[in-house]
Amino acid sequence: MSGITSPIRSTRIVVGIDGSAHGWAALAWAAERASRMSSPLHLIHAFAPDIPMLGFGSTDQSSLKEEGERLLTTARARAHAVDPALTVTTSLPPGFASPALVKASHDAAMVVLGAVGHGLLSRASIGAVAQQVAAHATCPVVIVGHEGHSEPPHHRVVVGVDGSTPSSAALHAAFDYAASQEAELVVVHAWEPQGPEDPTLSTDSSWPAYESELEQRVGREIASSSTQHPAVKVHHEVVRSSPVAALIQAADTADLVVVGARGTGGFPGLHLGSVSSRLLGRTACPLVLVHPREP
Repeated sequence: MSGITSPIRSTRIVVGIDGSAHGWAALAWAAERASRMSSPLHLIHAFAPDIPMLGFGSTDQSSLKEEGERLLTTARARAHAVDPALTVTTSLPPGFASPALVKASHDAAMVVLGAVGHGLLSRASIGAVAQQVAAHATCPVVIVGHEGHSEPPHHRVVVGVDGSTPSSAALHAAFDYAASQEAELVVVHAWEPQGPEDPTLSTDSSWPAYESELEQRVGREIASSSTQHPAVKVHHEVVRSSPVAALIQAADTADLVVVGARGTGGFPGLHLGSVSSRLLGRTACPLVLVHPREP
């Protein structure tokens, strides 16, 4: 996904390894991506005392480390099963996974992890690690929320846009991915009326006017990205719906959904917007959260 990396970053893809079903699916996705892009793969397993297979509250650091090493050996073998030529490195830092993965994001093309893993919150709808890394990583974060399937590719990338800076970064990223996969790009803007003062509710003719204005505004952004990828077929949709519902529905027939980490709402300093946080673990295909490039 070349367009979602900064020129100063390495091309390596970082994967969080925890032995969960979603974690193995994330590794498979990352290994396939690394193979296509000739990128190195770096696998991280952080060993902390909440690993279920060792018993809650275990403080035996040697056992924790041995189990982590076995897990990484298995993960390396799985990655090489996808492509024996992959360059695969591993690390086993002590402590919890989130800080290690966020730190690794400073020098990575992307961080990939499962939506729900092992740990204290493994039965939650979205794991704590996925939430924390998605919010604080400085590179794009790919969340894999399914346990792997053999469904053929749709050759379709969906990107949610709302006019914000992260949304613009997500659009550029989605263009790059669609181009690399020879996939169609579907650009979705969904708007749910918020109250009586909403301009789309004032008169019966307000929605068509709003839709036309949005199509022109987003059309300019699309045109800017299209100059770099003129071969990408683009379809633009402005829908009157909840953004979360619209993107979840679009994900059913997509290979990837791309969104900005936060949108036009919220407050300064907010790391993860309401739409992106509600999408975590709920899309049928992998979800990419894009943070704006740092200057």
